Amino acid sequence: MSNITSCTEPETLVSSILKPVIILELIFGLPGNVFALWILFFKSPWKACNVYLFCLVISDLLLLTGLPFHIDYLFRGEDWIFGESCCRLILYIISVNYSASMAFMAILAVDRFFRILHPHHRICRMSVRQAIMLASTVWMVVLLLRLPTALNLVLASQKNSSKLTCHTFLSWTSPSVQMKIYNSVQLIEVLLAFGLVVFCFVRVSFQVHSRQSKGAHRRVKRAVRLLLFLVIVFVLCFLPTVTSGIFLQVFSCSEFLMVCFHASLALTYMNSALDPVIYCHVNAWFRDTLKGKTNSLGLTKFKMSAKTNRKR
Repeated sequence: MSNITSCTEPETLVSSILKPVIILELIFGLPGNVFALWILFFKSPWKACNVYLFCLVISDLLLLTGLPFHIDYLFRGEDWIFGESCCRLILYIISVNYSASMAFMAILAVDRFFRILHPHHRICRMSVRQAIMLASTVWMVVLLLRLPTALNLVLASQKNSSKLTCHTFLSWTSPSVQMKIYNSVQLIEVLLAFGLVVFCFVRVSFQVHSRQSKGAHRRVKRAVRLLLFLVIVFVLCFLPTVTSGIFLQVFSCSEFLMVCFHASLALTYMNSALDPVIYCHVNAWFRDTLKGKTNSLGLTKFKMSAKTNRKR
């Protein structure tokens, strides 16, 4: 445990912004992901893309289990009372969600890319077993890649105060050589995943708007919307955190940079609340169950998917 001497944060401003935002993310994220988990287990037939969705749901639920601790921390005036081991675990879970979400979103983007542009490629015929093997490999890499977060110094005492802070900003403001390497790997990870998603979006969009694809099938248009949404999620939820961290590392601490860093963390947590939009675009059972609920309330008259109707 160390004492924060040169890097103080604007506690009141940060807490006032983060508390309502994180509470809303928990309120909207938890029901959507629990609902998706139920659909995947009890309604939808298992196939490769649903394996990736399942991993995305698990990643989000891991993050959401850590948010109540973070909310309690903010309401106590940024005073961590759960001990160093719990602090390390929560921050490790958050960082695992960060990597796992990006990885499986990128995999989903590649899956859509091949299904639209190369429907006869063997990737489109991956079995559930092969998808599980791929997903397991990704999880192993992510868990190992994010291990330095759990081993790095995260709990610190505030200067002239008995409060304990539980933050990852120390890995950016006072990085060891190992953490500098880790932060560089994190930047490369984000840029590679983002570049892959952008590439898939551009190629599929170009195909849809080409002359050969006039009047494109609804499934193709849905794929374009999904890929566009993935690009937005990366820009909104993933890029700000690593960008603000790099600025902290290069320019050291300032009130403005600390506010930006904590705001970026709130944006990172938002991916768990936004992911149900992905489930709607990929899984017909999730989409049609939501349509059925709103139709039964008389709010809408959505047409159900022929794919799910055949299997009812």
